[in-house]
Amino acid sequence: MATTVLIAEDDIVIRGLMAEFLRDFGYNVVEAGNADEVVAMFEAGNIVDLLFSDIRMPGSMDGLALARRVKDRWPATSVLLTSGYPGGSVDAENEIPALFLPKPYPPLSLLSSILAIVEP
Repeated sequence: MATTVLIAEDDIVIRGLMAEFLRDFGYNVVEAGNADEVVAMFEAGNIVDLLFSDIRMPGSMDGLALARRVKDRWPATSVLLTSGYPGGSVDAENEIPALFLPKPYPPLSLLSSILAIVEP
């Protein structure tokens, strides 16, 4: 069974490009434009192996708060966060069990990060 990756990114171009790239490598990809859409998908019973989320997004919560909620309510889901803004990384202060991929990233770096998480 293919790994399901949920991409949470408000930039539709970036989201679409990364989704297509991951689909080309055999991943099931679900897309969301903000954290509220992500939570609704989880609450609807969608099974997601990995959440790949931008930290800065519009909506009721940013990617850090989303990662906390997902890890609290759906602990089997792995989390990979990204940001292009200074101070947008995951560190000890955030206490979020997630890896961080800084923007801009080449698609192969995204693939390598996902492989490191789902196929250690």
